[in-house]
Amino acid sequence: MKIDLSTYHQYLKIERRARERYIFDPIRKKFFIVRPEELVRQSWIQYLLHEKEISPSSIAVEKQVKVFGDQKRFDLLLYMKGKPRILFEFKSFKAAITEQVCRQIAVYNMELKVPLLLISNGLEHHMFKVDFTSGNIEELSEFQVKQ
Repeated sequence: MKIDLSTYHQYLKIERRARERYIFDPIRKKFFIVRPEELVRQSWIQYLLHEKEISPSSIAVEKQVKVFGDQKRFDLLLYMKGKPRILFEFKSFKAAITEQVCRQIAVYNMELKVPLLLISNGLEHHMFKVDFTSGNIEELSEFQVKQ
């Protein structure tokens, strides 16, 4: 899937405080230390807000979910018409997207039951459609939001 997230860096609010750089999260409405994974998350948020014109109220960031009795946090969840639509898993641009990363998002999705999954390291993006009836998972070539 081809999406150039650097196009949306113009919308990022980054400021320096002492020795650290901070990036503003428009969903959580606060600044966070700039780390590679956070930069990927914020780039996707800007893509969703500006390219796809998604309402900020439709985006949940780093919320807890109980998976097999353990507390976990998903990276981002997009809701459409009040229902979970796309579950995102972000990695640093230095990290490869591996089978282990795919397993991680699949485990989260056992609890959440979201029909679309997206994994991104900011440079490489993979989107999957989950068919819960058949158990099939299909990789999509284009970013899909609408049902």
